[in-house]
Amino acid sequence: MNILKIMPVETTEYETLILTLVQDYLNQNKYFNMRKVVSFINAKLRSYSVDLNYRAIEEILRSLTKKKLIDEGTRFTKLDVLNNKNRKQIYDFILKNPGVYFNTIVRDLKINKPVIVWHINMLARFDFIKREEFENHEIYFDSRLSGMNRKFRYFTSKEESKKILEYLKKNDYGITKTHLSINLGMHHNTITKYLTKFEEFNIILKKKIAKRTLYFLNEDLTEALNLNT
Repeated sequence: MNILKIMPVETTEYETLILTLVQDYLNQNKYFNMRKVVSFINAKLRSYSVDLNYRAIEEILRSLTKKKLIDEGTRFTKLDVLNNKNRKQIYDFILKNPGVYFNTIVRDLKINKPVIVWHINMLARFDFIKREEFENHEIYFDSRLSGMNRKFRYFTSKEESKKILEYLKKNDYGITKTHLSINLGMHHNTITKYLTKFEEFNIILKKKIAKRTLYFLNEDLTEALNLNT
């Protein structure tokens, strides 16, 4: 296995080597134990002709921990996290459904709640996903998304958002709130809520023509963010 090709974060040459040795240690032991793993690595390094003392090894292990590539008390490294079938399925589902609720994961994947809780904790522990509190719900995102992007993906992934955006896409001559409310069968307040959010994220443009306020998709932004697919 070429670790350098699949490394999820940037690492130094020594960090990559130490991570490889941590994996060797975990192949022989149930859990990561800092004291024992340092001794194990120190002994192994002799065959690599690498001159690292105990303190240097500990510093590298702390760096790998900070980068969330290893975590004391677990039985794998970040490189192994997605080898579990259920965990990989949950992770892929979160990537495809940014801002998804826990109950939606349970309903759609049909995996027991305690199992999902365990795997979500592992995904968060190794920084594959982020948890956020929005509208009194815990929701999940790809950790690579920025804070603003997480909020953006959350609102644009909702069914109401998709309906409004799709309607604006098909009717690009400009639509009023009342028109949207009537044709989509949504309450005027709901339409207002989503249009306000879309304006905040610059997804839509608002123009006053005569006495009417018309809404249009910001085509440049939506194309860049693949909202037209």
